[in-house]
Amino acid sequence: MDTNPGIAVRVTMVLAMFALATTADAQRTSAPKTATKPATRITTPDGRRTGFVLGVYTMGAPGLTLSGAAIEDGPFKTGFGPGAGFMVGYGFNRTFSGYASVDVAKQSANDADLGGSFGLRHIELGARANLPYGSGATVPYLTASYGRRSLGARVTDDFEGTEYDMRLSGGMFGVGGGIEHTISPTLAVDGGLALAFGRFSHAEIDGESGSFAVNGTTSMRLRIGMTWRPAPRS
Repeated sequence: MDTNPGIAVRVTMVLAMFALATTADAQRTSAPKTATKPATRITTPDGRRTGFVLGVYTMGAPGLTLSGAAIEDGPFKTGFGPGAGFMVGYGFNRTFSGYASVDVAKQSANDADLGGSFGLRHIELGARANLPYGSGATVPYLTASYGRRSLGARVTDDFEGTEYDMRLSGGMFGVGGGIEHTISPTLAVDGGLALAFGRFSHAEIDGESGSFAVNGTTSMRLRIGMTWRPAPRS
């Protein structure tokens, strides 16, 4: 039986189009999906965070001048000296925090009869208030503290040729200020100035202790260091 060539051609074209459509659909179904990259989260440095903070710092301490009835040969002076310290604190909110700190500076003395270097130590409990200035990463602040200072050494009496321990101590209150600049989610650079006021009213000299009649003395510390806070929760 004769077959119409036109019908055969049309049937062949329909079958070919059906095959192409089926193949394209299979390719779309089996093509792997491209994973969507998560959006990059940008963390803005924040120097006003709450929680625990630890700090270490180096410092320079100008010399002290002690005068009064207990010092008969004129004022006793020490010279500028370097030192170091550490601090632990806790931020209660974005403005106020509390801290405890200890530092020691090594200073020379002007008394020709006493050989040895003196250690100037401050032990403080204080409060810090962040000021509403600067940026999130740069925070200026003020501090106020209460504690105890001491000035001591193992000295040599060049006149008598003997060695003995000498330590002067007394209560103090302090004020200060500084700027903290956050450089990462956990670290910041911290620098500032601290002043301490009070009297070295107690003396321990060569095993004997008692009151020490001296005038009030101001000590100063210029410090710079690093502070660490735990990484913020995501």
